[in-house]
Formats: sequence, C-alpha cells, structure tokens
Amino acid sequence: MTEQGSTDTFERRQRPPGSDPGRLGTIVFGVVIIAIGLWFFAERTLGLDLPRIEWRALWPLALIAIGAWIVLGARNRRA
Repeated sequence: MTEQGSTDTFERRQRPPGSDPGRLGTIVFGVVIIAIGLWFFAERTLGLDLPRIEWRALWPLALIAIGAWIVLGARNRRA
C-alpha cells in the first residue's frame, strides 16, 4: 500500500466538524467551572465585595442543567 492510500483511509475515518455530540456539554461544563473559579478568585484574592451565593439554594440548578444536557444530547443523537 502506498503512503497516499493510507492518507486517504485516514481522512475518511475522521469525523466531520461539529459531529461530536459531547463537545457542547464539555465546553459548557468547562465555562461553568471557570466562572466559579473566577468568582472565588475575585472574592478571596482580589477582595472584591461580590454578593454572597447560597450554594444550598443553587443545587437544583445543577440537576436542571444535567437533565437538559441529557435530553438535548438524546435529541441530537436521534436527529
């Protein structure tokens, strides 16, 4: 087999851009983690007076976000 033939086979195996169903969820999760880290950094290190967050009141939002991620992921796989 020539080198050109193996390159053609490799190119056919690659996924087209935008076909990774978990990519959006990974990006959103990363952005949320960065935002939380920046919040704590600004409050603790820089001494900015940010509003207090009651994490006990926000945990249902995490459940909503996870559920939405699952539903949207399943919908995108069906389409």
